[in-house]
Amino acid sequence: MLRRLLPLLLAWLALPAGAEPALPPLAAPDPSAPLYAKLPPEIRRAGVLRFVGDSHPPYRIVNDQRQIADGIEPDLARRIERLIGVPIKHHVVNSLSATMAGLEAGRYDLALGPGVATLERQKRFDGVSWLTTRPAFVFPLDRAARYSQPLDLCGKKISYVAGSVSERVTNRLNERCIAEGRPPAQHVALVDTNMTLVATQAGRASVAAMTLSAALHAVHINPDRFGMYSDASGSLGRDLLSLFVPKRSGLAPVIHEAMTTLMQSGQYAEVMERWGVSAVAITQSQINAAK
Repeated sequence: MLRRLLPLLLAWLALPAGAEPALPPLAAPDPSAPLYAKLPPEIRRAGVLRFVGDSHPPYRIVNDQRQIADGIEPDLARRIERLIGVPIKHHVVNSLSATMAGLEAGRYDLALGPGVATLERQKRFDGVSWLTTRPAFVFPLDRAARYSQPLDLCGKKISYVAGSVSERVTNRLNERCIAEGRPPAQHVALVDTNMTLVATQAGRASVAAMTLSAALHAVHINPDRFGMYSDASGSLGRDLLSLFVPKRSGLAPVIHEAMTTLMQSGQYAEVMERWGVSAVAITQSQINAAK
């Protein structure tokens, strides 16, 4: 079984053409940077901004040493560093729950996510929106099943990252299934996106639910292995996705200004295009956009 699944993992973790093999060493702080003076004093004293996240291609592509080798996150981080004047150190944890717990405990400063800025999360964190999404479902092409409407997923086993927006999507889907007299989908909650895809390949799940950007990436690098279904009508919902910082940190305004600058300068669009996710890019960032 492991031998059969190894090519999937290798393909999923593959870096795009021109990718750097590893992140460069941390640079020294630069007080002359445009936003340095706006950073909270604690960050300036520390001389580093600590990012945290789990393995989640294309956002964070992790190597065998559990270090971030490439992805949307380091691409954006390199550009944010030039604006805020302190280097960004990347930390990898095992799950979304570990990400949020570490952020809340003060072990890290920022989680790029992306995640939905729910009202519940906004009680503990400030969210800065930087993507939009709608639900998507990835499935192995060697299966006979194909999907053309959300109700085709009723009764199927749906894998997703525990605690992610896809859990809420599956619940929303099941409300529709039950209302239509169809069996609800079965939840298969796992620790990260890699494992959700492995579950579909192994037959432990019918589809892997994820954000549209993650699904686009999965199909892009595995076009002969995976297909994707996403309801273009948005009937299963559309969401703004955010990065998160602890409310007590005071980081949200400066990170929001940095993201706005990247959007206005075209650098944000360059990163989105490189990773093939321009379809989920936004033109204006917001703080705490949940309603």
